[in-house]
Amino acid sequence: MRKLTTLLICLITLNAIGQTQTLTLEQAIEYAMQHNTDVQNAGLSVEGSKQEVKSVISTGLPQITANGNFTHNVQIASQQLPDFISPAVYGVLIAEDLLPEGRFKAGQPQTLAFGAPSSLTAMANLNQLLFDGTYFLGLKAAKQYVKMSELLQENTEISTVENVKKSFYAALITGQNADLLNQSLANINTTLKETQGLYEAGFAEKLDVDRLAFAKSNLETQINNIGLQKQILINMLKVTIGMDVNQQIALIGDISQPLEVNANAFSVDSRIETKIMQQKLVLDSLNIKRYQVGYYPSIRLNASYQQNSFAEAAEFQGLGNTWNPGTMYGVNMSIPIFDGFYKKSKISMARVEYEKDKNTYNQTRNQLMFQVEQAKMNVTIKEQNLENQKKNRALAKSIYETSKIKFDEGVGSSFELIQAQTDQTQSEISYSNALYELIVAQIDLQTALGTSQPTIK
Repeated sequence: MRKLTTLLICLITLNAIGQTQTLTLEQAIEYAMQHNTDVQNAGLSVEGSKQEVKSVISTGLPQITANGNFTHNVQIASQQLPDFISPAVYGVLIAEDLLPEGRFKAGQPQTLAFGAPSSLTAMANLNQLLFDGTYFLGLKAAKQYVKMSELLQENTEISTVENVKKSFYAALITGQNADLLNQSLANINTTLKETQGLYEAGFAEKLDVDRLAFAKSNLETQINNIGLQKQILINMLKVTIGMDVNQQIALIGDISQPLEVNANAFSVDSRIETKIMQQKLVLDSLNIKRYQVGYYPSIRLNASYQQNSFAEAAEFQGLGNTWNPGTMYGVNMSIPIFDGFYKKSKISMARVEYEKDKNTYNQTRNQLMFQVEQAKMNVTIKEQNLENQKKNRALAKSIYETSKIKFDEGVGSSFELIQAQTDQTQSEISYSNALYELIVAQIDLQTALGTSQPTIK
């Protein structure tokens, strides 16, 4: 029974692995937002920046430590002191005229040992920041750093969405082209079968049969190649969205029509690159202030409370029976006076960096506006190309239908029919490729306009 249960579990697991998962574009984007490595790392960076804010806040909160100390003096240290007792005693006797002044002689230095055999100390220390300009500015900068991390995360998500769209449509159009080749192969197989029957009945030449067989062989090679290309593109899509490449998927989507893009909906401030550069300037200005507030004084409060216990006579006798308290507090102020112009040079360097980023910001805005115009022009070119391919597709279809009728009636050659069939298939594929190129151009335009925001979380 146990073996049967294990076998059933293995079969269920293998069946789950072998199942094909259907995937729409929206589902692919949603999956990428959850499993793409770059998106995950960007999210972790945001979380890390939030923890950095907490660490900055913690430096301004009370810092409390507790210490315990036990000391046992195997030999109590001795100190040599001058004879301060004899002068005091003899001084009284001389003052009272009980001893002649010339009879006094100072005693020898005395060696004395101070301390207890053992001691026990328990102490609590408090350190509190009262004022520090760099702390408050650092707290503000840390929050702005979180905002920068969130903008970088959004930028990563936008790039990921763009890559997912292009990879999805590339795999989808390749599958559509494979279907066109398969349909063309089916048509050739039908014509080949009919021609084979006519040849056996004496109404067609062997050359016609051979030409059709040759065309069939070439088409089968194309189908195999495009099948491999489709699998490569699907695997590339899996890697892009963070899915296991061994997972079988089937793409669901319609690529018969271009996307809808409002080319007039553009504001350079809506681009994520602009927002990132603006935030960079904010951080640069805070960096300048960081060195400026370094001239301000800092004030700290220090306090401690302790209890001491000493041994009375023997090494540990009475230790811990009696505790002697001790309490103290103090305020420390540190005022910077002269640092060799260190902060002044740092302020100058930070201002240079700010001016450089300001120039980059202006250049970025100009490049983004140029990118929009270029993307619009590219869409226009791709639209014209698609319209031309649409006309060519209609002409190729008409030529094939005419050639098929002529061949069936015996007034057309197999060469004309094969050429017409090949041209029609190629025109269908060219139209599909032109449609894909237009969709890619429209995706680039969405990105340039700043409207390709990830809406799925």
